[in-house]
Amino acid sequence: MQKILRNRIFRDLRENLLRYLALGMLVMLGMYVVVSLVGAADTIIVGVDKKAEENKLEDGQFVVFTPMTEEETAKLEDTGTSLEAMFYLDFKKEQSTLRVFQNRKTINLVELDEGRLSENGKEIVLEKRYCEENGIQIGDSLKVGGIPLEVVGIGSVPDYDAPFKNLADRSADSSQFGFGFVTEKAYESLKNSEQSEKSEEYVYSYRLNGKLTDAELKEEIKAEGNNLLHFLAAKDNPRIKASADDQVINKMAGLIAGVIVMILFTYVISVFVIHGIERESSVIGALYALGVKRKELLRHYLMLPSVITFYAGIIGTLLGYSRLGVNVQMGDCYRYFSLPVLKTVYSPWLFLYGSIMPPAVAVIVNCLVIGKRLSRPALALIKNEAKNSKIYNIDLKGMGFTGRFRIRQMIREARTGIVVLLGMFISLLIMMLGINCYVLCRHISKETRQDIRYGYMYTYKYPEEKVPEGGEACFAKTLKKEVLGYNLDITLLGISPDNPYFDAKVTKGKNKVIISSAMAEKYQLAEGEKLILSDEEEQMDYAFTIEGITQFSAGFYVFMNIDSMRELFLESQDYYNVVFSDRKLDIASERLYAGISKEEINKASDVFTDLMQPMIYMMTILSALIFCVVMYLMIKVMIERSAFGISLMKIFGYHTKEVRKLYLNGNFYIIAIGAAICLPLSKKVMDFIYPVLIANVACGMNLRFSRQMYFGIYGAILLLYFVINQLLVKKLDRMVPADVIKNRE
Repeated sequence: MQKILRNRIFRDLRENLLRYLALGMLVMLGMYVVVSLVGAADTIIVGVDKKAEENKLEDGQFVVFTPMTEEETAKLEDTGTSLEAMFYLDFKKEQSTLRVFQNRKTINLVELDEGRLSENGKEIVLEKRYCEENGIQIGDSLKVGGIPLEVVGIGSVPDYDAPFKNLADRSADSSQFGFGFVTEKAYESLKNSEQSEKSEEYVYSYRLNGKLTDAELKEEIKAEGNNLLHFLAAKDNPRIKASADDQVINKMAGLIAGVIVMILFTYVISVFVIHGIERESSVIGALYALGVKRKELLRHYLMLPSVITFYAGIIGTLLGYSRLGVNVQMGDCYRYFSLPVLKTVYSPWLFLYGSIMPPAVAVIVNCLVIGKRLSRPALALIKNEAKNSKIYNIDLKGMGFTGRFRIRQMIREARTGIVVLLGMFISLLIMMLGINCYVLCRHISKETRQDIRYGYMYTYKYPEEKVPEGGEACFAKTLKKEVLGYNLDITLLGISPDNPYFDAKVTKGKNKVIISSAMAEKYQLAEGEKLILSDEEEQMDYAFTIEGITQFSAGFYVFMNIDSMRELFLESQDYYNVVFSDRKLDIASERLYAGISKEEINKASDVFTDLMQPMIYMMTILSALIFCVVMYLMIKVMIERSAFGISLMKIFGYHTKEVRKLYLNGNFYIIAIGAAICLPLSKKVMDFIYPVLIANVACGMNLRFSRQMYFGIYGAILLLYFVINQLLVKKLDRMVPADVIKNRE
């Protein structure tokens, strides 16, 4: 008997080869996307940690007003801490800034992709992303500070994983900022050229070596004198391991999405199996009568779905780990972060996930769905008795024949209709993930251009007594606030009530603030709520009352009356450390931390749109493909289940056009009404999930769609339906009246 059942499996596969190939392709595609996403995330997370250890990543860094003396350095090193000076100079290179360091010796070592380290005063090693964006190769020569330098190496360093020019930057733009490494002799020559954008920055990196904590080292530095300007532990540094942090969310999202998509696909398979059981009802009843057990038949009907999903899962997993998988998914990361070349990490658990999870889900779903179908008595199966349902006899008086027939047909095929709607919902969720990403990036770019009114912003290291003519003085302080496990920077900005560059109407009061719209969206804050911000350097928390929200998308800003802020932080009545202006000001570079123009901010806001385009296209195409295949297969099953009725209609003289109106056109209402429900529902679900997916990104959460976009997606769904509907008309043409004779008792 088992041999007979096995032969039936091969016959079923041969008869429905295209159907199973389509389903296998969907499973394979789903596992390819999941494994490539998760495999890329694992490669980056594990690879970045490994390279950080190999290249002696710092435990933290601190900035001082003046270089430490040899005696001060020796005292800190006596505590067991390793120190290395990471001083740097910034030089203007056409439209970009090039930051120059001396060659590193013991901490944050350079990982070369090609070439070698600089060995004399005429050579430089450049960061790889800057080279890619500006078309620089080994052997090229460039002038820095008026001194010609030959590029002898290209690589990366672990403390600039995210190559932000300033720690407060929201995005990295390697076309505008890069860095390089030269010998001590070359560095002195560059310093003596006096062509740097600003004064030399005195940064020290440290490794604790298990001797002290970050807090204890900070106290040791303070004990040496009032020279400490800024202290930053590696865990709070947005430049360090930013790529790995970015991939943690991708990994979780990929695994969860894989299970959801597999449940959909296997439920689709279960519909086919049920259709096969109903079609072969009399045969199954005869097998029961001959002594075949329900368990054997259940195993028989589970065999083909399990085998197909198993092999499709294996193929999808192998493709996910191929050059077309992990390497492609890592492309976005390589195009944004400054990473060394990482070796693909092959995770045994991910192989098991990709190969075992699909058949496991297929078995569970099919057991739940088809087990009940095989529990009917043998006699009922032999007679192919249809189960009576009161819902089929609903009162439809007052409706024409066509309307009544369509409604009853939709009720009879409710199961397949639900699968189509479920497929539509899952597809729209995937699509919304991509479209939300696009909309968010576009809103950031557009709103940043609208909201920034100043032409230049200057951040001071040593403020002048008098504010430069044409400048608007402000007081800025960086605080922290946690969201979904990530501690993000918040800029507390003291401004005057008549500041021409911001709409925030600040009033006096040490606890009164107005927050930017970007911050309100990210932290879900409203007017009247309490806001607590942390100063981690001083280990202080500050509580404020939100008096209003102002439109400003260019960062997380909290606006406060400048006089009240000076009083709160015990500064003098004329203290300031930031100046805004509508034109470039003549300020000595040695007084500045940074100077940034509106044009540079606008360019940086476009980075994410360009970076995320491949992912947006992939999600949109994948969702459309899933929707089309599921809808085609399910409506095809509806037609096959109605083969007897369609053939009978043709005996009565109905033409194909009339049959289509009765059996196919009713599906239009399922798609039209279903899309009207699933479209806003999928948008709401994704809007709810999306903040978690970008919890580590310091940006607003404006995810609003225009009406035109909703109508466009809705129109695309209906267009796909009409295309598939036309393809299925050919299926009706192939049905002949002889089918009635085949199914007679």
